[in-house]
Amino acid sequence: MVEPSVLPWGCINVSAGWHADPMAKRPVTDHAGATAELALAGCEPVTQYPGRTSKPFDVLCRIDGCPGQITPFPVYLSQVRALRGDSACRHCRNRRRENERRADMITRGLILPREAIRDVKQPVRGWCMRCWNEVDKPRLDNIRSGQRGCEHCSGKMKFPDEKARRIARAWGYEPDPDVPYQNDATKWPGTCLAQRHSCAPNLNMRFQSGPCASCAEHGFKPDRPALLYLVVKFNLGAAKIGICEDSPKNSRLYEHRRNGWTVRDNLPFPFGRDARALEQAIVKSWRSRGWEPVLDNGLAYDGYKETVSLRSITEAEIWSEVCAAAGTASTAPTSVPPSAGAFEAVN
Repeated sequence: MVEPSVLPWGCINVSAGWHADPMAKRPVTDHAGATAELALAGCEPVTQYPGRTSKPFDVLCRIDGCPGQITPFPVYLSQVRALRGDSACRHCRNRRRENERRADMITRGLILPREAIRDVKQPVRGWCMRCWNEVDKPRLDNIRSGQRGCEHCSGKMKFPDEKARRIARAWGYEPDPDVPYQNDATKWPGTCLAQRHSCAPNLNMRFQSGPCASCAEHGFKPDRPALLYLVVKFNLGAAKIGICEDSPKNSRLYEHRRNGWTVRDNLPFPFGRDARALEQAIVKSWRSRGWEPVLDNGLAYDGYKETVSLRSITEAEIWSEVCAAAGTASTAPTSVPPSAGAFEAVN
């Protein structure tokens, strides 16, 4: 049995016959305790801990080469606890975030930056990894929302037809000989060389995945079981439908919960292509009625194009439309007020 001393403060274990009052005050932390917490966050104190989490004291970073290892900087113990295991050194946090932004710019935007990316709204100078022209306008927030970063090829680079077919064969599929090549951002139907599946990839996806969704080792597959799901986010006033693989390995719904969405219902399909067709039909019907996607303070985010405002349509109405289009009996999700639904979301 886990001892109470190693559990988080305020935990309750009814089956073990003991509990701690969640409203009780946290035990007072001394200098040794604060030093131990700082060590877990990669820092060490240089001044005495003031005895209160809301008062700052000076620390040094323990990472070699970090500017915070030379010049002390103030931190609050409450801030260290809120970081939940992240570094208490602002220099290390900023460096890690800059590295994450650089990696996103390269992998998602195919832009090789020439400078540090200190903010997602910063125009970045670099080179397009598709046409190798110099660029100075792409922003990471636009790239994360699905836009292309290069003003020269605009994500629609065009090769000669024969060269494009050679690229496609080297990637792993044979384009349809009767369908002419247009550009590498347009779907080009053909047959995968591995299993002879029909597929229609974009050539510009060759840097990120294989050509055939049916041959993918993980993720959504059009010829495998899939789920169409409904999630809501009360602080945005938004509902979203989406599709994912129907598999124990699927982590899509878990990721939505982590990002503050509440899963309301899901509908299984024997084939993913049917789930995708229904998702596209529902979203198209929203847009035809003039219902725009929901933004987060004016910013796009992953999956925002499949959202709709709950002021326009309720959860129950959405799910009734989904079930009617799928030809199944509607079991409408029970409406939950924001205060109750918030407990289901994992932040």
